[in-house]
Amino acid sequence: MYTLYGNKISGNSYKTRLTCALLNIDYQWVEVDILTQESRQEAFLQINPLGQVPVLLIEPDDSSIGCKPTKILESNAIIRYLADGSSLIPNAAIKYAEMWQWLLYEQTEVRPNIASVRFIKKFQDMMPSRLAEYQQKFEKSKDILSYLNEHLQNKAYILGDDVSLADISLYAYTHNAEEGGLELLPYKNLLNWLKRIELLPNFVRP
Repeated sequence: MYTLYGNKISGNSYKTRLTCALLNIDYQWVEVDILTQESRQEAFLQINPLGQVPVLLIEPDDSSIGCKPTKILESNAIIRYLADGSSLIPNAAIKYAEMWQWLLYEQTEVRPNIASVRFIKKFQDMMPSRLAEYQQKFEKSKDILSYLNEHLQNKAYILGDDVSLADISLYAYTHNAEEGGLELLPYKNLLNWLKRIELLPNFVRP
């Protein structure tokens, strides 16, 4: 039995929901309101002392009575666990390494920039104290979108012909980049890639 703690506006949380949907994995969803700091309250800190979503809670099966649930933190670690043995994870060593290359790029470049400009604009109403940060991350986000667009030239998916966890991870924050004031129209390859993801069987929106 899987329980996912997450938030509907969180791209990291959305990755886990999308992975479950594409692989027909059943789970229980627990909404955690990050805008009201629910993730920083004692009740949730008992689940994740870092105060972050998502969290995957894995309940033991009936044969493991007395065993405590297992927790997995960090969105890309969670989707890696959920997709184990599926077509979303390449078998070839090089492709597998490339998948992780993009998962790391998503967390170190895409999320801190594209997700941040969206949050500042949509959920913080362009807070004056963050305007300089917004502008810096906005320019960096345009570079990221250009890089992804160039990479997707003549490619159906991030790793080539087959969809993988790299696509799910990157889709989570790029598909709604316009909510941060970024314009996606100039990035034709990226837009075509977004459409391919949205046509996958069992695809779900945030």
